[in-house]
Amino acid sequence: MNIDLLKKVDFGEIDGYGDPNLEHYFLDNNYWEKVVDNKVFFVVGKKGTGKSAIYRMLERESFSQGSIVVNKDFGEFPFEKLLQLQDDDFAKPNQYQTIWKNLILNLFVQNISKLPEEDNDYYRQITEYNRMYIGNAIDLHKDIVSKSEKKQGNLIFKGLGYGIEQETTNSYEYNEGNITNINAVLNDLIINYLMTTSFNNKIIIQFDRLDDNYNQYQDVEAYYQAIISLFKAVYGFNQTLRSKAINNAKVVLYIRSDIMKAMANRDAESARWDDFRIDLQWNINNMRDAGTSDLMRMIEKRINASSNDLNDKTFNDIFHIDRSILKKCGIRYSLFGSLVLQTLFRPRDLIKLLKTLQSEIIKKGSFDEDVYTLSLKKYSNWLVNTEIANEINPVLGEDYKYTIELLRLCGSKALSVKKFTERYNSVKHKFNLSALDLLEYLYSVGIIENTWRDYKNNRNMHRSIFRNEGDFDRNLLLRILPAVWSGITV
Repeated sequence: MNIDLLKKVDFGEIDGYGDPNLEHYFLDNNYWEKVVDNKVFFVVGKKGTGKSAIYRMLERESFSQGSIVVNKDFGEFPFEKLLQLQDDDFAKPNQYQTIWKNLILNLFVQNISKLPEEDNDYYRQITEYNRMYIGNAIDLHKDIVSKSEKKQGNLIFKGLGYGIEQETTNSYEYNEGNITNINAVLNDLIINYLMTTSFNNKIIIQFDRLDDNYNQYQDVEAYYQAIISLFKAVYGFNQTLRSKAINNAKVVLYIRSDIMKAMANRDAESARWDDFRIDLQWNINNMRDAGTSDLMRMIEKRINASSNDLNDKTFNDIFHIDRSILKKCGIRYSLFGSLVLQTLFRPRDLIKLLKTLQSEIIKKGSFDEDVYTLSLKKYSNWLVNTEIANEINPVLGEDYKYTIELLRLCGSKALSVKKFTERYNSVKHKFNLSALDLLEYLYSVGIIENTWRDYKNNRNMHRSIFRNEGDFDRNLLLRILPAVWSGITV
């Protein structure tokens, strides 16, 4: 293989949120039309499937579209403060809708106020409220929560504007600060403005990283209730706009699919959201199609953007390896397909694996079985102990370390549900989940997959949540994903 070419490849960062070169190799599958122009309120995907990349690139595209896309990052949002602002008029899990709606309405007020002045009475009232109560707030979504408080059962917001302390009366009667009353007035003003304005381009407010640090909260259930309340507030507000034939404004939320599923388990009404979501999928059902998949397109776009010397190079040009060497590594068909099978079919995983492999090849100056094995071990350790641990720790809690012990007892080969249950019972720990429920959960996060023997074609078959999306089949054998097995036995 050509080591000099490989050295020039920049596979980019595994996280699209802060990648400075994202625009050069973003794989745009017409997301403006799919998310902005269609009835999409929720962008859902596993961690590492490109949610933050889409979030960023839609904001960038808004300039050429003549629209306003307002991105709000919740990575450092004061969730603990928000959890003190439950509205006692609502039962769980609806008790945070009032504060969320206030936050959303104030964001619309702030951004409507930035539009060119027009002869519209609703616009004038909105800009006056903005002047008095919001001012020049930069992190408005954080400030609204920080400056709100609960008094005698009521939620109160006193404003952020420079003149609010001096002015004691105004024609809009906001001074009492009751958030429920403020919401009612702002909601009518914004809807009436959007129905009468001469500004026809879109105003889209996007929330990202709502799930970034959820495993750090002491009360995870309270977090879920807060997020369910947010989804209900957004769903209700967006549906109100649609009912008024207002198609140029909405709120879009980006959320991990495991959080979305957890919410569905806690609130039956969440089924209504399914018609308003887009799911990010990178599945490859037939590995013969790996070479023409979106994952390959994504990687080759990164290769081509790395250097002028690489703008016409393919993955196979960079990783041109003798077939005999691949066979020694246990690779029967293509290197790319074998690498994809070590991942959870997410760009994040594949980029991390390629960067690890690239580093090890450059260190040794060649590709061989030792380089390949070492790369897989390093990658698997990251996948299990960083990526997967971050996802399943908050769910399993004290069961986490015993689950890892159980998986080690299961071994790397296929086994039946009965055998798994026997090993489950042999662990000296009382799990919160039954053996079958734990199996279902481990399948849902990609740690295990179904497997069976296709005797007609004399080959083993595998099905996972990422490749095929089907549910776990208790009648089939199961096995631990090879990359996970490698990670838990390093």
